[in-house]
Amino acid sequence: MFLIVVFLIGGGSRSDVASLPFLRAAAVLFGCWAVVGMTRDDWRRIRVPLALLLALTAWTAVQLVPLAPSIWHALPGRELIVAADRLLGQSDIWRPISLTPSESWNSLLAMAVPLAAVLVVGRLHPDDMPRILRVVVAIAVVSSILGLFQIVSGHNSPAYFYRITNNTSMVGLFANRNHHAVFQACAIIFAAALLRDELMRRQQRPLYQLGFAAAAMLFTTMTMLIGSRAGLLAGAIAFALSYAILLPAWRNRPVATSRRGAPKSHARSLQWLLYAPPLLIAALLVTVVTLADRSTSISRVTENRVAEDLRVLAWPTIQQMLETYWVAGAGFGSFPAVYRIYETDALLQPAYFNHAHNDWVEVLITGGAPFALIILAAFVWFARSAFRQGFRNLIKGHRGDFRLPVLVMTGLLMFASVVDYPLRAPSIQVMAIFLILLFACPKPAAAQTE
Repeated sequence: MFLIVVFLIGGGSRSDVASLPFLRAAAVLFGCWAVVGMTRDDWRRIRVPLALLLALTAWTAVQLVPLAPSIWHALPGRELIVAADRLLGQSDIWRPISLTPSESWNSLLAMAVPLAAVLVVGRLHPDDMPRILRVVVAIAVVSSILGLFQIVSGHNSPAYFYRITNNTSMVGLFANRNHHAVFQACAIIFAAALLRDELMRRQQRPLYQLGFAAAAMLFTTMTMLIGSRAGLLAGAIAFALSYAILLPAWRNRPVATSRRGAPKSHARSLQWLLYAPPLLIAALLVTVVTLADRSTSISRVTENRVAEDLRVLAWPTIQQMLETYWVAGAGFGSFPAVYRIYETDALLQPAYFNHAHNDWVEVLITGGAPFALIILAAFVWFARSAFRQGFRNLIKGHRGDFRLPVLVMTGLLMFASVVDYPLRAPSIQVMAIFLILLFACPKPAAAQTE
């Protein structure tokens, strides 16, 4: 229920999305529900990620604490405001670290969603991973169908849930087509993992197999049509890895036998299906390239206008901001306002630059070195969990082995964060927290002894 609620009203990353108060209120309710039923073992399982999120929340709050003028004036990047204060005769004003306190307050309130996600995971068991993956795949199917309806019904369609959005693209349940494309790429590997588990069942269920296979093909198609170059590359990686994990499962699947013990002929005749997915994708790729007249992912790549992209042109300015604010940060949510201080005349245009489109850099600009240390600690914790589980037979796997899907999802989100900001969408945040924690947190002691 929490996943469904977040995906329905949490697909936008702007601070003025009208559904945010409802989302955060729902997160508080779900978090309270989780706390009421948690045991000591549940708290022990999630203690590290919960501590990291609480540290991030505390640092966000610290950025809102007013500082004495002598301290605030010494912080880098405040010279323009200090000069203005002196001209106005107000050089003794106490100010917080954040240059945009209202946006930082919004960031502080936004922590309710990831904190609630961690608490809800505390009520789950690592064996609940298949159920969570099935829910995510179902949500991805709904988002794909909604995206197709958005294109068919036009840019003024009520199917677009957000006022500021890519209203000529298939954004689905999101406000941003790049976020939708990366989500679809993650869903490819999830559907493939569930299909692999179905192929490994002793009692084969053809309808389930067909459903997961069709879902994976649908998601791959969406990554080509949405219009996101990063999503296209992520989809190609996810499809290739999905095909790799399905090959051994298909070849070793239980085959029905005749009374004499020989495999039934129809089972052997299905071997051609092994080559169907890449052939279908290749045919679709050719069709999109030759016939598409919309801004698809393929057409945006073939236009070869990357050098003209504002994200590339603004990089020197962003580097200057990074060199200025990396110590204490400019304040969470402050990037658009601070960027206007450094924006060059050559880059002025009616649309504003809302993010650095490189979240690794933006977190340093807004959160500073303390935020970077929290992220580093999270990486160390996740890496230790991954090495503890091992990487043996990672591709081949076994039924119920979801190491590769989670690692691929983590890698795709890390890659997408180099050119965009997918983890700022609450829905993708919660999805990542659910799957990473179910993967990384060990089973409760009571469950291990049963």
